[in-house]
Amino acid sequence: MRRALVGLIAAGALVAPAAPAAPHGATHSTAVAPPATPSAPATHAASPATHAASSATHAASPATSSDLCLAADPPPISAPARRLRFGITPQLAGTVGTAQGEVVPEDRSKRFAALRELRPPHRALVIRLSRLFMSDGRAAIRRFARRARAYARAGFAVESQIRYHPGPRHEGDMRCWRRFVDRASTALGRTPALVALTVTNEVNLPISENTSDGAYPGAINAILRGIPAARRALDRLGRDDVELGFSYAYRYLPDADAEFWREIGERATPRFRRALDYVGVQIYPGLFWPPRLVTETAGAATVEALTLLRGCWMPKAGLGGGTELWISENGYATNLGHTEARQADELRSTVDAVHAYSGTLGVSDYRYFNLRDNRPNGTDLFDDVGLLRADYSRKRAFGAYRGLIRELGDR
Repeated sequence: MRRALVGLIAAGALVAPAAPAAPHGATHSTAVAPPATPSAPATHAASPATHAASSATHAASPATSSDLCLAADPPPISAPARRLRFGITPQLAGTVGTAQGEVVPEDRSKRFAALRELRPPHRALVIRLSRLFMSDGRAAIRRFARRARAYARAGFAVESQIRYHPGPRHEGDMRCWRRFVDRASTALGRTPALVALTVTNEVNLPISENTSDGAYPGAINAILRGIPAARRALDRLGRDDVELGFSYAYRYLPDADAEFWREIGERATPRFRRALDYVGVQIYPGLFWPPRLVTETAGAATVEALTLLRGCWMPKAGLGGGTELWISENGYATNLGHTEARQADELRSTVDAVHAYSGTLGVSDYRYFNLRDNRPNGTDLFDDVGLLRADYSRKRAFGAYRGLIRELGDR
């Protein structure tokens, strides 16, 4: 059975949304309620990122700040912190844009050695497989199933993305997509170490075909059809323990993000709501949004994002405390003017803050992205977010993350 959410409602501090259907197979002793209405938008001293407009761009919009979920103060901590289930993405980082950039060739033995070192004794470390594209077909499913088995043999729990990413002939083809999800879920679900599947990736982000499914027609349909398809496949295997979710990129244009959540709420079926277990936020403070951290810490920026999700965006979709929140991607760069010392400090700041609010905001899982740099001093945003350099030597953040897993991690 899935781990129940633990949360308490602080008097006057948290306001419960309309109750959605409970997720498939979940038991919840107390639902996590969202924070009160978000505050007026915060002012960031940094200039906006090229891929996301600042809130000022939308100042003339008739929508209010609360409609657009522009900013929020975190709620009072009202529940005990929970141990987090930690994980990491072990292979290449996707390049922003239409195609994959250069990656220094991988060394499988060094990768496995680093993963074994990263996991402290008596702590869980989930290996998160990414970039299983529908366009790559059955061969990709077989390849990912082999990877899942290899990590399981090494003693790790496993999760995987199932990406929409259609080929040109199958854009918007939901029959083809459901068939792909069924086959992928079945193949991966045969590995007992599988703990979760993320169906689609960053559908709210329509600007980077290589990394984000929102760049393709029919992407919201892919969430709404894909998660029930995965649940049916897993149920046939007796795998109701495998958690299902979708990811959200923090953040894109405020009005587009608000519409994304509203559309999910308007179109979601009872079957989808029963099948959904979590929403994963993919957040890169100081790299993607906010593009710079000037007056706030990485941890504060992350907690604000979680507060907005729990209290503003998810209620638009009718998703309440029965739906877990995950950090499905979070990373900090050491290229583009960032340092290794800063990477380690921002990682600690983030995990400490997420842990502190885990009970209050219903956060159960954290995944760092990525294990290893794509290449030394790369030019892409995500080329050098690794805990390891491209030659597999350890950065300071490697030891920092291991220490956080040991201190705060689930077994």
